Amino acid sequence: MAKTNTTYNRTVQYLNKVFKLINTEFFEASLEMPTITIQSTVGAYGHVTTSKVWKSENGNESYELNLGADYLSRPIENIVATLIHEGCHLYAMQNGIKDTSNRGVYHNKKFKELAEERGLIISRHETYGWTITEPGERVLEFCIDNDLQEIMVTRNTGWTFTGIGTGKNGNGTPTKPTAPKKGNSIKWICPCCGAIVRSTKVLNIKCGDCDEQFIMA
Repeated sequence: MAKTNTTYNRTVQYLNKVFKLINTEFFEASLEMPTITIQSTVGAYGHVTTSKVWKSENGNESYELNLGADYLSRPIENIVATLIHEGCHLYAMQNGIKDTSNRGVYHNKKFKELAEERGLIISRHETYGWTITEPGERVLEFCIDNDLQEIMVTRNTGWTFTGIGTGKNGNGTPTKPTAPKKGNSIKWICPCCGAIVRSTKVLNIKCGDCDEQFIMA
């Protein structure tokens, strides 16, 4: 089993298997299967697209569910929590439930309700709403019962983002912000145009050209 998660291709296959288990356990097998990808996602553990961006040769279309390539080394229960988080967004889209606003950035109380019904612990972020996600007891038991293994491959990059941000492609699970050391400046980047600003304290700022939230780099 351990060999399953030591290469990129095996990891994608394994994540598909885990998501199918999640779909059965937490969503009564009601979710359409997304196309699971692993790519670097600016400031987010994962995201789902708000439209079906993948199309197969036979014409089948699917949403994309991406896991941030830089965060695969987290404990498996946290990976599962991210998959459930994104599964809740898929469930909301399929059932006409408005669980976010501000183009998928702000998570409202309806999202909190959907997520907590499925074993997640959801805390509120001042800017991004009810989005901070942790695995609860039900999720931990699910991982144990299914003997889920850790992911043994991750992407190392010198361009790792640790701020909050979900990008322009849909709903996301943001990473937790990291405060700078005293005396250091903070570098902020617009995820759309790449504009850079610096500050000596944590700010809540937007790019005037793109109307996108700057993220901490």
